Amino acid sequence: MRKLVATLALIGGAVSFTACDSFGQAMTSQTDVLARAGGHELSVDSTVNLLAPYQQIPAKAEVVDAIGNLWIDFTLLAKASMEDSTLKNIDLSGALTPYFNQQLVFKLRDKVITVDTMVSDAQLKALFDKEQPGAQVHARHVLLQLPADATPQQRDSVLALAKSIRDQARGGADFAGLAKKYSQEPGAAERGGDLGFFTFDAMVAPFSQAAFALKQGEVSDVVETTFGLHIIKVEERKVPNFEDTKVEFRQTSIAKMYADAEKSYLDKLMAEKKMEVQDGSVEVARELAKKPEQRMSRRAGGRDLVKYEGGELTAKEYVDIMRSRQAEQRAQVETASDDDLKEWLRMLARDEVLIERAKAAGITANKAEEDSLKLQAHTQLVQMSKATGLNPIVVAEGQNAKQAIEKAVMSYLDKVLKGEMQVVRLGSVGYALREKYEAEIFEKSIPAVVTKLEAKRPAAPMLPPGMQMPQMPQQTPQTQPPVPGGGQ
Repeated sequence: MRKLVATLALIGGAVSFTACDSFGQAMTSQTDVLARAGGHELSVDSTVNLLAPYQQIPAKAEVVDAIGNLWIDFTLLAKASMEDSTLKNIDLSGALTPYFNQQLVFKLRDKVITVDTMVSDAQLKALFDKEQPGAQVHARHVLLQLPADATPQQRDSVLALAKSIRDQARGGADFAGLAKKYSQEPGAAERGGDLGFFTFDAMVAPFSQAAFALKQGEVSDVVETTFGLHIIKVEERKVPNFEDTKVEFRQTSIAKMYADAEKSYLDKLMAEKKMEVQDGSVEVARELAKKPEQRMSRRAGGRDLVKYEGGELTAKEYVDIMRSRQAEQRAQVETASDDDLKEWLRMLARDEVLIERAKAAGITANKAEEDSLKLQAHTQLVQMSKATGLNPIVVAEGQNAKQAIEKAVMSYLDKVLKGEMQVVRLGSVGYALREKYEAEIFEKSIPAVVTKLEAKRPAAPMLPPGMQMPQMPQQTPQTQPPVPGGGQ
């Protein structure tokens, strides 16, 4: 079983927060304060003073938003550590739940997926001959390019030439000579269209499917790929010896049997549940992937994104999933096609069903392991907070606790901007802190910070050609917990 410390992103995943709730939550008209967190405020002027000395940090809205949210994260972390240096006062269930749910699904899979792995050598040999794993072909080809904006007449002309070359090759003409004469692949004239030996997955699918279907010496029909039109000739084929690869092939074949059985189970589940993505869900999913921190009203959180027999995937459930993902994963959601995003939403709903089935089957987590992983998670969090200098918070003479927190946080951010410390991203912990304490970014104040920052800074120095300003250092994100049911 995987250990949480290796998989839980307590300090992984970039977080960008705003207080704006696209589902109708009111936006404050505050303009002289950029952020508020746990009774502390970050003013517009303080933000400008923090950023102004660092010419390499651009005066852009997204940078101001990121700085404001870092300030929120670490102000709340400092506040929590001031209250309890063990940080047991922070609820990490949001970070741990995806991992524990995955363990339930693993156990369910082991219970419902059964495969007969007793495969005789004769059966294995027959499968080997059919699939020819590790096979390679040595081929030549002629490539005729098709302009992306080719007219029907241009396309017909290129296709006619391709068929003529195919007929010449099949008629016995020297294929290498044809490639030298006609192929538009760079270097084809020198190589005679020779591609050497390659495996099936080394080429684009249509090309490999055609090449591997040919016998030695055969010439293909015209094959179209994203590169253009191809005529292919196979010069030689190589297949590994069965006895030499039998052990590895048996293991691979059994693994594929399990994968096929699992896919069959999941496909049947999807069909039974009749999962339907609701109108407008794609747009909501993109918005929540961009701003998973926003607090939703009960009505907004209860909105159905996917409906299925016996249940639904709600916006609140979806945003909880987004909060367990790293920024790079959320960015993929934002840029995915509508069709891909709809399929992904169905898979998230499917994962929800799998978790429900596991619980209904009486499958439970290992309590001792849960307690152990929770302890490890809190230990890791304490270590991280100490590395930032925010645990413990030292209250100097003449200071109160509030002032000590604010000074420690600004000192940490200043060191980050100087490059003396890495940016530590709190990931799921940041959301837990925002559930515990009040926090918000005032979006209307961001333009004021940008304007004042541009006015306060001197003109940017000219850099020699090819040289770039250094970027803000960041901590390498850790691996996220596995996703229930896979498919992501």
